[in-house]
Amino acid sequence: MAAQRKSGKKTPEEFWSKVLAAPKVKRILEKRGFDTEAFRRDYEADTSRGPRTPKRPSKQQMDAVEAFARTGDFEALKSSLATESAAAANSALRRVLQFKALGGVKTVRRRSGSDE
Repeated sequence: MAAQRKSGKKTPEEFWSKVLAAPKVKRILEKRGFDTEAFRRDYEADTSRGPRTPKRPSKQQMDAVEAFARTGDFEALKSSLATESAAAANSALRRVLQFKALGGVKTVRRRSGSDE
């Protein structure tokens, strides 16, 4: 179990890493006098995000998934990953399989139009 901070306050980095609720964001923008339609257009037009890179699985995840491949015991997989969450176990399983399928590649690059 992860250790919790003493204060309940979140750092700015933690705030901006979570998914925000669109209706709440719209309400706040309107409250502050921002043009929500202009914001929506700018948001949809923004393509500045870099390519997605798969997160490298940990040694623990690799070992747990390899054991799962041999036994097929999903509860043992969750236990070896120290989680009760089926979603977390599935995520680790996907991450390891994807990593192996890519041959252990650390990053995946998109082809730009000039590479062709």
